[in-house]
Amino acid sequence: METNQPIRILFVEDVPADVELAVRVLRQEELAFTFTRVETKAAFLKALEEFQPDLIISDYAMPAFDGMQALKLLLERDLTLPFILLTGSLNEEIAVACMKAGASDYVLKDRLKQLPFAVREALEQKKTRLAKAETERALGESEQRFRSLIENASDLIVILNPD
Repeated sequence: METNQPIRILFVEDVPADVELAVRVLRQEELAFTFTRVETKAAFLKALEEFQPDLIISDYAMPAFDGMQALKLLLERDLTLPFILLTGSLNEEIAVACMKAGASDYVLKDRLKQLPFAVREALEQKKTRLAKAETERALGESEQRFRSLIENASDLIVILNPD
């Protein structure tokens, strides 16, 4: 992120110790962030509105609420917010399903050192997607202005091709 504001990370995790480990690894890599942890659907929806995270890091499997449910709820509200699965076990088939469903990345808990890279990469991808959307919006406006100019011109406009 280009601002000096710390990143807001929402952890969807039922084990507080797992969040503490992830926070420690992220702080070691000198990421500036604030965070909150939720473990229920209601708390997740409330945090999306009130905490307004820049990134979500979610466990895949929890007793009452899981990562795929969180991802689905997120995508109904915001297609640009990065979502990283942080899980203890994830087979290749589930990992592919998560990525196809819209997750930005996944990190295994026994490879926690990869989390800072995944966070930075997910935020960079978000920035790129937003810049692309802004460019496409500006291009559409420019095309519309040009089209309007041509359609409403009372003068004869001739475009010559030198060939």
